[in-house]
Amino acid sequence: MNFSAALELMRHDGRRMARRSWIQPGKYVYLEPEASCLTPDNRDRTLEAHLRFVTANGTVQVGVQPSHAGLLAEDWYDIDGREER
Repeated sequence: MNFSAALELMRHDGRRMARRSWIQPGKYVYLEPEASCLTPDNRDRTLEAHLRFVTANGTVQVGVQPSHAGLLAEDWYDIDGREER
């Protein structure tokens, strides 16, 4: 599937998505929904929804932006095995 379809599944169904061309197993992208956070000035603020990337070694990168290749790729898939609707 393409990135647009993958993004829709992340947005509406909370799915975790990966690319078949990624060599290392365990990588995936997911959408962290909007949340509330406490800032250093002790104010409650909105943390906007954003993509997060889980690396092969299990660390999480926040605020991921797919590359042009990733945006144009047709090899995105649902890592939980639930393909496109």
